[in-house]
Amino acid sequence: MRPATAAPSRFPIQAWFNLARAGNFPSVASNVLAALVLSSGEMGWPSDGLLATALAAGCLAYAGGATLNDVADARFDAQHRPERAIPRQLVTRSTAGWMGGLELALGLGLLVFAGASAAWAAALAAAILVYDWIHKRWSGSVVLMAGCRVLLALTIASLPGHAVRPAFLWWIGGLFVYIVVLSVLARWEYRPGAPAARLGRMVGGLLAFIPLDDAGALLLAGAWLPAIICAAAVPFGRWAQRVAAST
Repeated sequence: MRPATAAPSRFPIQAWFNLARAGNFPSVASNVLAALVLSSGEMGWPSDGLLATALAAGCLAYAGGATLNDVADARFDAQHRPERAIPRQLVTRSTAGWMGGLELALGLGLLVFAGASAAWAAALAAAILVYDWIHKRWSGSVVLMAGCRVLLALTIASLPGHAVRPAFLWWIGGLFVYIVVLSVLARWEYRPGAPAARLGRMVGGLLAFIPLDDAGALLLAGAWLPAIICAAAVPFGRWAQRVAAST
């Protein structure tokens, strides 16, 4: 995927943000907020401590998965994405592997420490790792990509006082379909003769607009304030994509 707005890796810290696909953190944060609210009993605002923990955990898990994705794709990127951090030798493949694993473990560990189901967290870890290592070889991996976002939501819904409720199920169903469509478009970018630049911009835009799915589900559930905050994640996400890579 190649959006025109991806930030170059000029400095080590920038390289790490790009490896983590930090340009997508606003959409991850929006998913986390929606999961917390839609899985709560009264659609209420989560406590500050729980919200901070879940946001940190979600972004760390996402960063770990994205970093390990570049570790798995190092040979492919050397040919097709030489501007990325590992082909440019800004970060070694082994260092990225250790960091990605640490980020993933910390993120999921935070959720389990907060009371989330270890089984759901393990399922999320397995989906991330399997996707990272087979997605270039299996077109059906778009289902795994969508499944990672859904499994993060299900892990959050397993926190004490939370549960999988009807509004939550409708939301993750819509989120799953959205991510599958987005991922199919992203795979077309490397097909011979494909309009790579246009597809890259389209995918970047679709990534930034993920929070609208969250906002819509929250509005239907009557959670107005969380819906407004999720909608605000869209322009913030567009800004984040100019600061760090999102694909």
